[in-house]
Amino acid sequence: MLTAGPPEKTVMQNICNATDIPAGSMKGFTVNGRQILVANAGGSFFAVDAVCPHMHGYLPAGRLSGTTVTCPVHGAQYDLATGAVQKNVPWMVRMATGRSAANLQTFRVEVKDGQVSVDVPAPS
Repeated sequence: MLTAGPPEKTVMQNICNATDIPAGSMKGFTVNGRQILVANAGGSFFAVDAVCPHMHGYLPAGRLSGTTVTCPVHGAQYDLATGAVQKNVPWMVRMATGRSAANLQTFRVEVKDGQVSVDVPAPS
């Protein structure tokens, strides 16, 4: 019988001031060796993987509309709240690359005293 190990311990890490990411914008950061995107959608902050799983597009270079980020490479769209694919890449691109878009990992974000902090696990 397999048993789960202890839960992974994570620590909120300060990454920037809230004013560094105005409403309707996003920025990329490296936290614990992982590239993440932090977005401010109307005053709500979200953090997800910054690299598109389809063909490694850098999402902070994409477009933000509400809580949807669009990859600048092939146009895959992701929901920042859940990380779920909202719009996959076009079928011809999927055929040519042999890959579809996949959900992004999301990370907990807190804004306290004007400081944005994220919870990104350290690599094992």
